[in-house]
Parts: sequence; C-alpha cells; structure tokens
Amino acid sequence: MPKQILVEVPDELTERDIKIAIAIQLFKEGKLTMKQASELADLCLEDFMKLLSEKKISVINWDERELQKELGNANSF
Repeated sequence: MPKQILVEVPDELTERDIKIAIAIQLFKEGKLTMKQASELADLCLEDFMKLLSEKKISVINWDERELQKELGNANSF
C-alpha cells in the first residue's frame, strides 16, 4: 500500500512540481525505476524521459556492476 506523508511547502510550488522533483531525485538515487518515477510524477514514460533529458539527467541509471555487465555484453559482438 502506498504511503502518504504531509509536507508543508511554499505556496508557489504546485503539487505537480513537487511530485516531479521527488520522482527525479528518487530515480537519480536509484530508489525508483524509471517506470516507477514516471508514475510518481504522473507522466508517461516518454515524457519523463524527455524531462530528464531537458534537465541533463541520464536516462541510464546503472551502478558500476550493471555498467560492467553491459560493457561485457557489448564486447561480445
């Protein structure tokens, strides 16, 4: 079951702004997958990817082990 929290924020921030900011940060930290983050932000996956790109955030969020595995796979070609 999803958690609900109550946070006071400045009036100039919209609920949408906050959801997007949280989704981006949790994605960057590797705590959410891109799909989970896009759902939290109430955006389709494509729009979330575009938003990440606009903010110069890589859509590839691999740790070192995953990167080494992918590089190994690429070298097998």
